[in-house]
Amino acid sequence: MARLAGSEQDRSLAGFEEAVLRGVARRREELRTTSALAPIRIASVGLALAIGVTAGGVGAATTFAQSRQVSPFSAAAHLAPSTLLEGDR
Repeated sequence: MARLAGSEQDRSLAGFEEAVLRGVARRREELRTTSALAPIRIASVGLALAIGVTAGGVGAATTFAQSRQVSPFSAAAHLAPSTLLEGDR
């Protein structure tokens, strides 16, 4: 420690304290801005969640409300065993 204390400085510390205090002031201002915008962020997330839940609920309700017809001539006939056994022609 004595050798370190006796050595000369490799850089000047002039203005160091002011730079630190400017950084602290800038950080405090950023935190003040962030906390002022927090209610807007929370409201945005809540609105997005409500829209997503509503759209998902409507999609699920319409899926369950549609009746499924099973017919040999329907669009799902491509899954019939006779067509699956024939393979690609």
